[in-house]
Amino acid sequence: MNLQSIIITNCIGAAMLIVLLLSSYLVRQRRQLSDKLFTHMIIMTGASCIIEMLTFVIDGKRFTGDRLLAWLGNSWLYFANAVVSFIWCIYVDLRFYGEKERIKKYYPFLALPVALAAAALLLNVHSGFLFVIDDENYYIREPAGYLFYLITLFYMVYSLILRIRYRIKYGKIRFFPIWMFLTPIACGATAQMLVYGISLAWTSVALGLVGIHMSMQNELSYIDPLTKLYNRNYLDHFLRDVSRKASPAGGLMIDLDFFKNINDRFGHSVGDIALSDAARIIKSAVPSNSVTIRYAGDEFVVIMRTADQEVIKAAEANIRKKLKEFNDSDSRMYQLSFSIGWSMFSPQITADDFLIDMDENMYAEKREKHCRSVEKNRSFA
Repeated sequence: MNLQSIIITNCIGAAMLIVLLLSSYLVRQRRQLSDKLFTHMIIMTGASCIIEMLTFVIDGKRFTGDRLLAWLGNSWLYFANAVVSFIWCIYVDLRFYGEKERIKKYYPFLALPVALAAAALLLNVHSGFLFVIDDENYYIREPAGYLFYLITLFYMVYSLILRIRYRIKYGKIRFFPIWMFLTPIACGATAQMLVYGISLAWTSVALGLVGIHMSMQNELSYIDPLTKLYNRNYLDHFLRDVSRKASPAGGLMIDLDFFKNINDRFGHSVGDIALSDAARIIKSAVPSNSVTIRYAGDEFVVIMRTADQEVIKAAEANIRKKLKEFNDSDSRMYQLSFSIGWSMFSPQITADDFLIDMDENMYAEKREKHCRSVEKNRSFA
């Protein structure tokens, strides 16, 4: 065991997380549950880097309270291993779906391995089936201790399943490459599991958190925090690229009809859910290589790199189909309605003209709906 390298490795991990905690200040100001969970992971991982380093320092050392400190330190590391993995899964779910209702529905059951881990650590105090601290204050890992690696593996695999299922249903999500978190952890945990005397696992988690934080900075610039779609900044960037390359493209502008009525009747929190529902309907209906943008408050834009009008019309038809399926499901207390306009981009027109043309076509349908709504109200008067 090279104690010096262990101290240096864990100090680097703790230092990275201190810098990360300071640099993530702006992200934390959003006060979203996902951001709070990310902060908890930073703090628990930083504490684990320090505690793991101390467990190696006191390993085999005799002093007052030596065995108690060794038990507490190693028990924390086992428990934190399960808890951080569990928090990661909740974090991934929120980043993909953004629904607290999903967390309340599914995650009490998924917390069972954490509860079992806590119970096992309490039993280990007397039975020593996970690890023991011998009379010379040396830590000895027992075969059952490897079960905690299986708990971590379970949660890591579950987060991958979440990603795969989301991509199949809604398409690719950018600025959240979970492999940047999972890859260093897989390498570090495997090395530490196979070779006692090295300390890489928690520093690997720290490295993974730094990678996720880097993606979050791009998210702040280009992703709408509510719907998880691209924002207008990204639309401007994308259209500049299309104009520069003179690429063929077509687009749809979608407006959520009568959105004010949802806000007035059910409140703004339900209105936010309606916007998120609308975003998911649109994203699930268009080709996976499309760029889907929250253009304004209740307006969305979809851009596809194609010169074929039929592709655009097929996407519009599929959006209307998915919208009908959503409304027929009666999964919400409200019904959604879209007004949609489409247009084709060419090098002969500007990006502004492209957007204006879509907007005008969309408003033609919207005016017709509002006229029908007014006539209907008059007929009841």
